[in-house]
Amino acid sequence: MNNNDLYSKIKNNERLSSEEALHLAYKGDFLKLGELANEKSKTINGDRVAYLIDRNINYTNVCNAICRFCAFYRTKGHKEAYEITFEELDKKIVEALDQGATQVLLQGGVHPDHKIDFYTRLISHIKKNHKIQIHAFSPPEIDHIAKNSELSNAEVVKKLKSVGLNSIPGGGAEILVDEIRERIAIGKCSANEWLAVMEAAHKVGVRTTSTMMLGHAERWPHRIEHLQRLLNQFFRNICG
Repeated sequence: MNNNDLYSKIKNNERLSSEEALHLAYKGDFLKLGELANEKSKTINGDRVAYLIDRNINYTNVCNAICRFCAFYRTKGHKEAYEITFEELDKKIVEALDQGATQVLLQGGVHPDHKIDFYTRLISHIKKNHKIQIHAFSPPEIDHIAKNSELSNAEVVKKLKSVGLNSIPGGGAEILVDEIRERIAIGKCSANEWLAVMEAAHKVGVRTTSTMMLGHAERWPHRIEHLQRLLNQFFRNICG
């Protein structure tokens, strides 16, 4: 493959194959790729730069998943396990609002006991008492709520949206390759299950984000596959 041919494809808005992207990951010029990425961003966004002030609130650290990279989770009954009260939640939100926050991000563990009613009460309480956007519950949490409540992903997202959920964070994606997920995130939803949650969210009109966690067991082929799966889902969602 010729690097200049691939750079031209990028400039001409032609989609790269996984093999071409992997070639550039190993053999592309880092500064040239940065320049192309910046040009692409300016084409889409112009000179707009946006910042958001929010606060990440962990409502519980009780979790059934065992992630090798996580120092946060505790099993149910552990002396360091916690679930914050509504009073503690309100205090954290007021502190955030006082600092100019417009959004809270809620994330917790995959709690073995919590079903849909717990989460709808949590969202309802916030919306009733605070004027703030709610970005909450990553796909592993939504997947767990659905299974624990015997509901579909779409039913869970609809219920959460109806009480005030504004968007869903892309946490728990790590690397969307099960070969890697099974090594680093035991008990967390599979790559297909993660994507299925986001598919359901898009279909009911809830916006989402996505993350990628680097520098552990993954290599460039896994990173490219992760991005390819997200891109495929994006085109499927906008093109039907």
